[in-house]
Formats: sequence, C-alpha cells, structure tokens
Amino acid sequence: MKAIRIHEFGGAENLRVDETEKPTAGVDEVLIKTAAAGINYADTMLRQNKYLFTPSLPFTLGFEVAGTIEAMGEGVQNLKTGQRVLATMRGGGYAEYAVADWRTVVPIPDDLDFGKATALLVQGLTALGLLSDLKSGQTILIHAAAGGVGSLLVQLAKQKGAKVLGTASTTEKLEKIAGLGADVGINYTEADWTDEVLAATAGKGADLIIEMVGGDIGKQNLKCLATGGTMTVYGAASGEDFLISALSLLGRMQTVKGYNLNLETRENMAVFTRELMTHITANRLQVIVNEFPLEQAADAHNALEGRRTMGKVVLTVS
Repeated sequence: MKAIRIHEFGGAENLRVDETEKPTAGVDEVLIKTAAAGINYADTMLRQNKYLFTPSLPFTLGFEVAGTIEAMGEGVQNLKTGQRVLATMRGGGYAEYAVADWRTVVPIPDDLDFGKATALLVQGLTALGLLSDLKSGQTILIHAAAGGVGSLLVQLAKQKGAKVLGTASTTEKLEKIAGLGADVGINYTEADWTDEVLAATAGKGADLIIEMVGGDIGKQNLKCLATGGTMTVYGAASGEDFLISALSLLGRMQTVKGYNLNLETRENMAVFTRELMTHITANRLQVIVNEFPLEQAADAHNALEGRRTMGKVVLTVS
C-alpha cells in the first residue's frame, strides 16, 4: 500500500511516498480503509522533530483518518466491517490503510462527507476542550480564527453566547470569519492589533484568549487580556516559543494555561464527540475543507505552514 513517511526530520520535501506492507488489525484494533487523512499543525511539528515525542524513523505521519472498517481484531466491540468511521491514532494516518484502537473509533452518518468528518476529530474535539473555561456573555479572542480549529471555535463560541473577536492574516480570511459569526475581525500582522482588541472591549480586554501562533504574538496577548482573564495555549504555528514573567500576572490576576487533547480524559472526549455530532446533525457547523491527494502531502504541508489555507486540510485517498 502507499504511505507517506519521513526517513529524516526536516522540511516538507522529506515527506516521501513509499510502498509499504498493508497492516493487520491486532487485539482491540480495527483496520480502516482510509478515505481521508487529517493534517494538523502537530504533524508539521513532528516532521521537524519539534513535537511532544520523537518517533522512530521511518515514520508514517497522521493522527486521524476517516474511512470504512476493513477488518477487526479480537476484543473489538460495537463495530462492524464496512462501517463508516472516524478514528485517531499516534501516527499512521497518511496511508491507504490505517490501524486504530477500537475505543478511539467513532461511527459517522452515511451522509457526512469523509473530508468534513476529519474536522470533527483532533480539531473539533480540541475546539470544545479549549472552550471549557468560556461563559456566556464573556469576550473571547481567537487567534488564527480562519484555521481548522479556529473556524470551529468561532462558531461554537457564538453558540455558547460569547462575543467573538477573531484574528487572521489576510482580508480574505477576515471576511471568512465574519461569515462564520465573528463580531470583530483583526489582522494580527499589523502592529496595533492589541489596540484593536482593547478598543473592541472598551479597554477591558478579552476574558479568554485562545493562543496558537507563538512568538511575539503570544507574548503580546497579555496586553489585551482582561483582569482575571485566562489565556489558553494549544500550539505555536510560528514555531517560536515565548516567555512570560510570572510576576506580570499578579497585578491583574491573570492565568496562562496549556491545553493538549492527547491528555484529555476519555469521558470528556466522549462528551465532546456527542456534542459535535449533535451540531453536525442539526447543521449548526460550517466545516471548511482543503483537500489534497495523498501523493501531494508535501504540497499540503507547505500550504498549511505558508498560511495559504482556511479550515481543515486533508489528504484524500482514491
């Protein structure tokens, strides 16, 4: 079967189309014939060996797939072959077939497109986890609001009764997030973006800031975080970390925390999944998808890292 693997860490050019042996389902596992494999910023970080773990090489990227169950191993419950499903795994998704633990597998409706379905896994679940601190009536600032997680955050935050401020890097993306429901759009590449946040909140600042850009943007967030507000960090798309003085948080009782979906409880994941499916069934979420053929994984990574995409980026398998 075809699989996209890295044999050394580095740029997108290191993504190689390999012919590999088709995997088999072991105990508690299902074998999925992949229709769509989701791409996340975590994939690009792992490719560069900047992620939370270092894989053994060669390694097949991909944390999520949508497709149909081809085979099942012993111990699998409540699933059947031929079923349309979503699944998460710790690598192996960029391939014609992927293996997943049955407990991470979620059945999907027949009328849900496979590409759109992938947005409900890592990115959809992450969005709901990031909103756990949000209360109705609060103001939320969402960075990279036109991205896969960001575009879902805008819609879900509005449904939870928040005033939504979204940042993006181009006029086209700002228009897109306005269409998704953002109350205010801000170009975070402009020097005065923090002043715009303060102006939009009558000088108070945002109650909750969702941060995933990193670098100078991450550091500047404290200028527009409200007293008693929280900034939640779930990534660094720029590849740059940032420093914060602990003492600087004291004067306004601010909180900075991290969020990692990999460490979320199974119980919360189940709750999030049910909530997402409810939204999809009721047509309350607009899912934006950018599709690339499996063989063009390098192009997909370059487009994502070059900020040339909106919404979810997926690889399609014919």
